Amino acid sequence: MAESEWHVWQPFRDDFSGNLAVFCSDERFAGGTLEFLRRGLNLERCDLLVLPGGPAFLAEKNPAFVARLKFLVQHHHIKRIVLVTHADCGHYKDRERDIEPEALKARQCDEARAAAEMLEKAFPGVTVEAILAGRDPWGFVFTKLNTKG
Repeated sequence: MAESEWHVWQPFRDDFSGNLAVFCSDERFAGGTLEFLRRGLNLERCDLLVLPGGPAFLAEKNPAFVARLKFLVQHHHIKRIVLVTHADCGHYKDRERDIEPEALKARQCDEARAAAEMLEKAFPGVTVEAILAGRDPWGFVFTKLNTKG
């Protein structure tokens, strides 16, 4: 069996942008989230931490994922973190089975805000934004969640 090579036009850059995006692996939202990062926030390049529930791991205090995030902040010189949670998230629906959809959305937003505030305290000098991704009749809508910081 012959191996195949793929070449792309994107040039390799050996520097870090200082940006990190944390979002859910749900493929229904992934493409829209990447477009939002590029076009909505002007993040042409960023490290990605993509896993079920996105920033939910911070509220769950999952030590393995928190350790990976700390590694990225320290070794990739992160100065800006964007946390994106999204509507109709299977991770949250599985974790919170007995909660109504609007209350679940409110919990997600509260956890994303709390995670942003926690990261700002843990990493002074790093700007953290919490975003809610949802759907509207035209596709996606991304809303910045206000934090105390």
